[in-house]
Amino acid sequence: MGGGARRQLFDIFSQQNARGNFGFTGAATGFDVADFMLGLPQTSQIAFGNADKLFRQNVIEAYVNDDYRVSPVLTLNLGIRWEYESPITEAQGRLVNLALPSTFTSAEAVVASDGLLRSDRSGIQPRVSMAWRPIPGSSLVVRAGYGIYRNQSVYQSIALLMAQQPPLSNTSTAQTSAALPLTLATGFLQLAASPVNTFAVDPAFRVGSAHNWQASVQRDLPSSLTVIATYLGSRGTHLMQQVLPNTYPIGGVNPCASCPSGFVYLTSDGTSQRNAAQLQLRRRLRNGFTASGQYTLAKATDDATAFGGASLAGFAIAQNWLDLDAERAPSNFDQRHQFTAQAQYTTGAGLTGGTLVDGLKGRLLKDWTFVAQLTVGSGLPLTPMYLVPVPGTGYVGSIRGRLTGASTDAPDDYYLNPLAYGAPAAGEWGDAGRNSARGPQQFSLNAAVGRTFRWGDRFNIDWRIDATNVLNRLVYTSVNTIVGNPQFGLPSAINQPRRIQSSLRVRF
Repeated sequence: MGGGARRQLFDIFSQQNARGNFGFTGAATGFDVADFMLGLPQTSQIAFGNADKLFRQNVIEAYVNDDYRVSPVLTLNLGIRWEYESPITEAQGRLVNLALPSTFTSAEAVVASDGLLRSDRSGIQPRVSMAWRPIPGSSLVVRAGYGIYRNQSVYQSIALLMAQQPPLSNTSTAQTSAALPLTLATGFLQLAASPVNTFAVDPAFRVGSAHNWQASVQRDLPSSLTVIATYLGSRGTHLMQQVLPNTYPIGGVNPCASCPSGFVYLTSDGTSQRNAAQLQLRRRLRNGFTASGQYTLAKATDDATAFGGASLAGFAIAQNWLDLDAERAPSNFDQRHQFTAQAQYTTGAGLTGGTLVDGLKGRLLKDWTFVAQLTVGSGLPLTPMYLVPVPGTGYVGSIRGRLTGASTDAPDDYYLNPLAYGAPAAGEWGDAGRNSARGPQQFSLNAAVGRTFRWGDRFNIDWRIDATNVLNRLVYTSVNTIVGNPQFGLPSAINQPRRIQSSLRVRF
């Protein structure tokens, strides 16, 4: 058993976006580069001021754990852990949050040392695992375990955003319009003249946690082989979601013109689920050779938009703030099939590996090491995006394309069918599902060879050559998913070509 308590001080001297940035989507000319050359941005964002921030946080933890040998063939490991991380405060009370009613019909900026966040003391995390040998004397072993694990580093990024808000700083985001035409010369001047709050967080925000469980069966086979079959499950709760309150589809009517908008609202209502089955065959080190191969079949889903993407806080934003169920889809990291293999051979190890060889032949053959790693996997999810700002905001990247009714099967050399997706209809959100398509398959083969030259008992020289992408195979790593772009559905990036690096190290 044990525990601890600490007081953490983060003194940060930086500004979130002091130079500002423009977004060019091609809205003016049809081509984003042409918009840039003409100086016609579609969006503009800036955040400066309140550079020095004195963050403070308390962290407390306690745990108790015990191994219990029930019988010679059954062992249990039982434990429980409690963790508490207080919301970060600012020593001079310089955090800003928006006080919002449940209807989001009004907003009031409130300056407070704790940013109005309530403490989350529900950090109880039980842990239990077992190892069971059902047949005494046999190599068959069954293992299982369950545990809860919390996200321990969530508050600092939130505090940084709350510290960069009016009235403490100038923070604005806007979209070009007839009333406010943005140009490279005047965009930031107009924004800085009328700063608005761009971020708020639910005062009842809770720290996310993952419930993990697994079960495995392991057995030894002849020829130093071991086979392991494993099931892994995970469920995430209180995961981060980001929405744009009081927004509406392109071409639609603003349902509440007097309601506050243009800010990101962070909540913790997201969930996730992942199930995976693994089969591993491993050869234990024998005569200098060891190897393993593993196949994984998995499925992961979530509605936690903050799992990936880009926005003010570095996370994705939900398309429709009133329909978060539409965000449930395959996770960004959902890879259905993956096979990995590793092998290593070292000369001069084991009776059949040359350990007894001496003389000139032994000096030439011993101390060589050969290593190889292979990874093959199915493609990761893709989301067809319609790259225009959400009405009333300066945020781009949350609106999805519309399904036209054409087949979504991609033609040759494409990963998305350009005829299957179009711009959303006026007044409607795009109905192309989040992560509804699949990208290119993955392939990676790396290898290395090395030799140790021994000079006496205290002086060694290690020489090694590492090669990545040994076959120099071209693998597409990303796809253009911008609906309406001439390159939509085509690969947009490739892996690095073969790279070889040689190194020499002296040890004494």
